[in-house]
Amino acid sequence: MPSSTSYRAVLFDFDGTLVDSESAHHGIWNEILAEFEAHIDEVEYRRESSGVPVPQEAERLIRTRGLDIERDALVERKVSRTVDTFTRKPLALMGHATEMLEWCREAGLSMALITGSGRVEIMPTLEHYTLAQLFDHIVTRTDVTHSKPHPESYLTGLERLGIDAGAAVAIEDTCHGVESARAAGIDVIAIPNAYSKDQDFSRATVVLESLVQARDWIDVRRAKR
Repeated sequence: MPSSTSYRAVLFDFDGTLVDSESAHHGIWNEILAEFEAHIDEVEYRRESSGVPVPQEAERLIRTRGLDIERDALVERKVSRTVDTFTRKPLALMGHATEMLEWCREAGLSMALITGSGRVEIMPTLEHYTLAQLFDHIVTRTDVTHSKPHPESYLTGLERLGIDAGAAVAIEDTCHGVESARAAGIDVIAIPNAYSKDQDFSRATVVLESLVQARDWIDVRRAKR
């Protein structure tokens, strides 16, 4: 059972939770790796890369592929390519994402976006769908010292919202995100996708199949106005 039955805020992950971006990120990494005659197949990407912030993934790829590039330079290349790609070709939202956000607003729930992506990487999508104004706060990896799976991003979100962990529930799609939220003391709904479905979600408060199910689950546990 969750530790709270009177949620006042919902903290959303971005990639793979609200936006269908994992396959696009996989493709961008492979575009970059091709320049080094390297590659990540889908099995490895699902196991090692899904939900991992760019700096950590860059370090892993440099180590495992022996890439002749500094971490910060590889991060800059990935970020630049991501912004360009997502600006030219907007990503699709996950099913019922907009409806979920609008329902939270109508229900009087505060909302924060807690993402391991950088701010410039998510802005093309937020601007395309005019979603930014729906959130009370946005916390990206560039707003913290330690990104997911460290709890700092979620702790920062709680501080900005001015609420305790017990009054919030997070929605995540990867084990790294679940770990981050749980380490901050927050209940977390896991909604695995095609890229994360084989990950370990044992620390999640509940594992559901869709944002619609998440909405219904939260509805009976939210603080009523």
